[in-house]
Amino acid sequence: KMERKVLGVVGFDMGYPLSYRFLRRFGRVCKVTMPVLTFARYILESSLLEYKLNVDVSESLLAAATLVLAFKVKGIEGWEATLEYYSGISVTDMRPVANMLLEMLQRPPKENLKTVRSKYSHKVFHEVATIPLPDNINFE
Repeated sequence: KMERKVLGVVGFDMGYPLSYRFLRRFGRVCKVTMPVLTFARYILESSLLEYKLNVDVSESLLAAATLVLAFKVKGIEGWEATLEYYSGISVTDMRPVANMLLEMLQRPPKENLKTVRSKYSHKVFHEVATIPLPDNINFE
């Protein structure tokens, strides 16, 4: 209780660490381009509609897995060691979540839930929602 009072007095704003913030950090340290980061944001924003991904998966793991999926879909290599170092999560642990995200993206969108896909199909967002998805991801 006293810790909260002290933090309040000195003006610290203690918020919950969000997956979007983790994604920005991981993207920065991996030196991703804006189109790749935007694709990862699209994946992350789409995942907000998935109950299991928001309850069973930590924010940092979700962010790392979205970046892994974006790297894999775009064919970018050489990021593994950096992402593992700064996230503290092994690529092996990211695999199941990345696969869940890929399955989510492969499903046809429901009529009433097309907003995210429509938003990221625009030129301003590098039309990342129109990027063809692979049937599966090779982690080898």
